[in-house]
Amino acid sequence: MKVLLVNPNRYKSPPVPPIGLECIASCLEEEGHKAEIVDLCFSEDLYTDIDNAVISFAPDIIGITVRNVDTVLYHTNEFFLDEIKDLIKHMKSTYGPKVIIGGTGVSTNPEGILKYLDADFAIVGPAENKINELLHKMNHPRNTKKIYHGSFKTDITCHRRPLIDYQKYYDAGGIIGFETHKGCSSCCAYCLEANSRVAFKNIKDVIEEIKRFINIGYNHFHLCDSEFNESLEYSTEFCNALLNAGIDIKWTIYMKPANFNKNLFRLLKKTGVYLITLSVDSYKKCPHYWSDIERFIFSAKSFGIKIAVDFLTGFPYENDNNILEYLDLLRRPLPDNIGVNTYIRLYKSLQITDIILKDIHLRDHLIGNTDDRTFVKPVFYNHINTEKLKQLIGGDTLCRIEGLKKGVNYSRV
Repeated sequence: MKVLLVNPNRYKSPPVPPIGLECIASCLEEEGHKAEIVDLCFSEDLYTDIDNAVISFAPDIIGITVRNVDTVLYHTNEFFLDEIKDLIKHMKSTYGPKVIIGGTGVSTNPEGILKYLDADFAIVGPAENKINELLHKMNHPRNTKKIYHGSFKTDITCHRRPLIDYQKYYDAGGIIGFETHKGCSSCCAYCLEANSRVAFKNIKDVIEEIKRFINIGYNHFHLCDSEFNESLEYSTEFCNALLNAGIDIKWTIYMKPANFNKNLFRLLKKTGVYLITLSVDSYKKCPHYWSDIERFIFSAKSFGIKIAVDFLTGFPYENDNNILEYLDLLRRPLPDNIGVNTYIRLYKSLQITDIILKDIHLRDHLIGNTDDRTFVKPVFYNHINTEKLKQLIGGDTLCRIEGLKKGVNYSRV
């Protein structure tokens, strides 16, 4: 079959190259299919570019990635699905091929998003080992399955051929990403990835992937893991492998205040890490959690690594005094900045969503498309609004209200 893979993500603060589509293309080609990518990120005329790609390639199937449903942050929120929905309607009505959707955004509500976009099939989770199975089954007369669940396999190595113009992304402030694992063992009530199965990539494969980008002229990377330090042992082994490979890169990562020691920070600095975004939240945390944050920040900064804290707070039943206490605890070790967010994006399957919906007083603090309980369109919980948060921060330049301006930490710090 001929499969056209479409990247509809045109968000440019910063632009993110659709590396996963190159991997899917390689997996398709290994099974004898043909694949091409149409990248719409920098398109000046979406429908002309789609038409040209479909007419020239004549695909049997179209796959479209839904990287994000929206921008998650409240103040500058952008909802992406309507534009994707219009693209799918145009492709199906004009050319006829069935449409498969995939990508991280689909996992927020597979049934709801499949229906909203009026696509034919959805792959939830990693598609590398599932896309070929779907193509095999989709035209079988007895097949009524619409949603397929992929699983991450560490033995899948996608030898990508370059199908993306990475220079455009670099010129616009984007950087290339790679990942070391899928899943997260933490149990954060507000996170879709909480308590998901963890599977680590083969370190040699990750090193080879980085080398391929270095060979075409790129040495600046952003780690795509939710948090790099899911396993201290694996993280340490990975850093040692980078050093042994003699790779000269600079990279930025997300981490959580767990599974760390001074040796890890020493290795991170030696491998080229210049910035760590530390993910912090205030939901039902014990004193040890705040002590770990302080040790984390002091240790990382002692090796010259910058620390940006992403702080999610304002959870149900927290009050102004709680927020003041948390801010004081975060200020003490002097990170480079603290981004504070009190608007919590809700999704249908989250524990925090259930807690809020069961309390009529908490439901009064919902903002957005509150009548639709699919939560496909953005719904936020908030009882510490922007003006109140400004008062609590009190003009401290170390703190920044997250979401007032577009951007990410590696472009700010």
